[in-house]
Amino acid sequence: MKPDPHLASLASALSGTVSGAPALDTLRQLLDVMPAMVGLLDTQRRHLYANQAYLDYMGRTLDSLIGTTVGDILGPETLRNNSAAVERALDGETVQVEGWLPRSGGGNDYVTRVHAPYRDPDGSIAGYFVIMQNMTERRRTQDDLFRLAYYDPVTGLANRLLLVKHMADFHAMGEPFTVVIVDFDRFVDVRTSLGQGFANEILTDVATRLSVRAGSVDLIARISDHAFALLIGGTQDPLAVEERLSTIASLVRSAKTASGASVFLSASIGVAASCDTHTRPEDVLRDAEIATGRAREQGGGRHAWFDPAMHARVVEQVRLEHDLRRALERGEELWVAYQPIVEMVTGGLAGFEALVRWNHPERGNIPPGVFIPIAESTGLIVTLGAWVLREACRQIAEWQDKRLPGSANLFMSVNLSTRQLNDPDMVALVREVLRETGAEPSWIKLEITESAVMEKAEQSIRLLQTLRGLGIKMSIDDFGTGYSSLSYLHKLPIDSLKVDRSFVMAMHQSEENRAIVRIIMDLARLLGFDVIAEGIETSADANLLRALACDYGQGYHFARPMPAADADRLVGAEHLPWQVPR
Repeated sequence: MKPDPHLASLASALSGTVSGAPALDTLRQLLDVMPAMVGLLDTQRRHLYANQAYLDYMGRTLDSLIGTTVGDILGPETLRNNSAAVERALDGETVQVEGWLPRSGGGNDYVTRVHAPYRDPDGSIAGYFVIMQNMTERRRTQDDLFRLAYYDPVTGLANRLLLVKHMADFHAMGEPFTVVIVDFDRFVDVRTSLGQGFANEILTDVATRLSVRAGSVDLIARISDHAFALLIGGTQDPLAVEERLSTIASLVRSAKTASGASVFLSASIGVAASCDTHTRPEDVLRDAEIATGRAREQGGGRHAWFDPAMHARVVEQVRLEHDLRRALERGEELWVAYQPIVEMVTGGLAGFEALVRWNHPERGNIPPGVFIPIAESTGLIVTLGAWVLREACRQIAEWQDKRLPGSANLFMSVNLSTRQLNDPDMVALVREVLRETGAEPSWIKLEITESAVMEKAEQSIRLLQTLRGLGIKMSIDDFGTGYSSLSYLHKLPIDSLKVDRSFVMAMHQSEENRAIVRIIMDLARLLGFDVIAEGIETSADANLLRALACDYGQGYHFARPMPAADADRLVGAEHLPWQVPR
């Protein structure tokens, strides 16, 4: 095999003459151009030799370095910190350590150090080598990556990942801990209306206040866009935690920006303590979030402790959501019930209200009060509402041809949810459904709750005006139970007010309750609206409403919601079941 000429040249340079001088000079040159710092010390830890990189770090020449110790240059603490590795090297081991090392000129560098024994020709240990590599930039990069991975850039607090790591440490050691989640109510509205900068300052202020005044905690983390979590180690007294929650709520309410600007802010707070049933630390965080959701459902600005029933309820909701998605895809389990709406004076059939029903293949009929809120919270209500609208329009178009000759057109009331009201594609959907089904716009009456309208009043008015421009009729549902403003009511492009069943049921209890219904009807007539009363259950209810000149009514006194086949028999009938025989 032919020798490598480059290696041969290196071997020749290092072999030198008998005196070895050229070889030593070559070796010195080689060491001096190396970026690694190389030093040779005797058994008394005094320097015997160092290359140029080592000399530069220590700020010495070779002559001034020889005979000194590391402690003479970098201080006695550095000498003590290295003593364990040095002793092992002098015992014949090669030891690698890393850590922060002071510079002779001030400051610190992160350095990896190898301590290796230096042996005489006879094999005895005559000292040790120190080979060092400056890793400061790499360490800073690692620290930056760690901060990005585990800390929130806005508040400087730990993030969700670091919180879970700390909880895992407690869990691994068998130590109990409690998690408190502070979730700001309506924070999205604050950010949308006042800007991201304002929102960030509020978050930073709350983070600072919690760090200073929330009591002893092991970690405070920002776990979502608008929620913080406090990790408290050890067994906690519930009464003491309750007191701390009051303090936390007060801190949130007093939040300010750097300039002193403030906004009313409340928080939904959830609490969960670790226990033996938690197999993973993340389960405690999950339970705290479930409790937070419960506090929010109760209106916000309050706190809730987790109990197992909450988890069971969430699991049930998730299952129902999955089943509802499947039902919408298959189109087999959902059906529309129709409740007659009656002309109060004549008792004639004026129209129907379309009400969605769900016949689950395993659980049977699931009440709308159970699955509608799930559809609302998940956004499925948009798809569900579109399906109901299409079915209702198809049905009213079919029934229009079956009504009694000379009678007025029937109308179909369809509920419109808050999500649908905010859907930018709503108008396009209505146009498409009318075109597909052949239903006339004037046959359709969309019902919207007053609370849904007032949530974004100006936006809602624009949408309702557009729908009204198509010829669709509009109705305010459950009037009197929300927070409508009379200053907006006269601006709404609506045709009807629907009196909530709670007012109808209370009419016979007192004159004051009857006066409320009378005032609603007088207001409707003043504004040019007709009135529909719902929840009519007795003939006494119906008679009183007729006396108050109510236009339309619906309720069990007339008929319950029914399948389309049963409702079909009412359309075109000369005599209806609720009409008094003449």
